[in-house]
Amino acid sequence: MAPHAKFRGDYKGIGKILRSTQMQREMETRAERVKSKAEALAPRDSGQYSASFRVETGVREGRKPRAVSKVINDARNAPYVEWGTSKTPRHRTMGKAAGTE
Repeated sequence: MAPHAKFRGDYKGIGKILRSTQMQREMETRAERVKSKAEALAPRDSGQYSASFRVETGVREGRKPRAVSKVINDARNAPYVEWGTSKTPRHRTMGKAAGTE
């Protein structure tokens, strides 16, 4: 019978990797792809919504800091485009874009 391999994790080291510059760049690359898909899927009534996407990248604060990248749309009508209203159908632009990634 072959001997079993043993793994002893260095959790501080793993945490360093998960908040490293390289991990932040990878998260940003993925968020940029989602942003591009969202811009392509966005309805273009006025163009304001589709022009208001941006990406923020950094390290999440807290007990377990991790690299994070967010796709944000800060147009005033963004929640209504995404989720709809009683008079407007929901488009789920960001949801669809994130779901394809």
